[in-house]
Amino acid sequence: MKTGIIGAGALGSLFAHYFHENLIDFAIYEKNHKIAEEILDKGLILTKGETTRIIKPSISSSPEVLADADIVFLFVKSYSTAEALENVSVHLKSNSIVVSLQNGLGNIEEIKNFIPADRIVYGSTTIGAAKSSPVEVISGGTGVINIGGANSGNVQKVHHLLNSAGMNSYTVEDPDYYLWHKAVINAGINPIAAILGIKNGEILTNSCASKLQENIVMEVVKSAAAENINMNYEEMLKTTRDVCEKTSLNRCSMLQDLENRRETEIESINGKIMEYADKNGIELPYNRSLYLLIKSMETINR
Repeated sequence: MKTGIIGAGALGSLFAHYFHENLIDFAIYEKNHKIAEEILDKGLILTKGETTRIIKPSISSSPEVLADADIVFLFVKSYSTAEALENVSVHLKSNSIVVSLQNGLGNIEEIKNFIPADRIVYGSTTIGAAKSSPVEVISGGTGVINIGGANSGNVQKVHHLLNSAGMNSYTVEDPDYYLWHKAVINAGINPIAAILGIKNGEILTNSCASKLQENIVMEVVKSAAAENINMNYEEMLKTTRDVCEKTSLNRCSMLQDLENRRETEIESINGKIMEYADKNGIELPYNRSLYLLIKSMETINR
């Protein structure tokens, strides 16, 4: 079985190491020619605690590299989902499975424009990673992967592959719950930390930021309920704050994107949450304010 990775970002690079270490045949499609060439030249470096490993993966900026892949993992930012699949889908086999563990909401709808629903496996992961350079990735430690969707046979194939690669994968009946679960956490941390220019843990030590987080989480839980995704507010607030604590020294990806004048994923997180709320006649004033502030900062950065 051949595995493909779309995007040599943090998670794509980390999964490449997992696959390499467990003798899983894979190739990477990275649309940025310079990054692909640099990885070909220098290898892909993983730092995990005190250990550093280097691998030389098969990587190309040509999507044909995934032509014989049986399972393809989509590791691009949410706003690049359609472009990535437009480039890749025509080269995939008719029975290839596409796996999305992306942040945000709305990615699956985009994927369905290119891939039949019975071949889409999706969910979320708590595995963390960060890129320190185009060829270097830092592991954020172990985590779990919850996946579902597609038909049961395809979900089981992905589940078996992930566990064979040394990861903790679980199959779930309602992967949408896990997407919303992660969206609550992302919405309650990323825009606040990005706007204030602070590390995740500093939200907890700032009484105003902490109160803002409470209101954001409450609004997202309310929006999720209107979509028949039922979560307990107190539990979700505790979970969000636990993540802040666990990642207290992290500068979230949204903050890093703003600092590097890149587009953020605000549209697929708070933006999508607002879209669902608007459809159901629910007002989310705190989320809307953070969304507009991030969009304003993106515009200024350009």
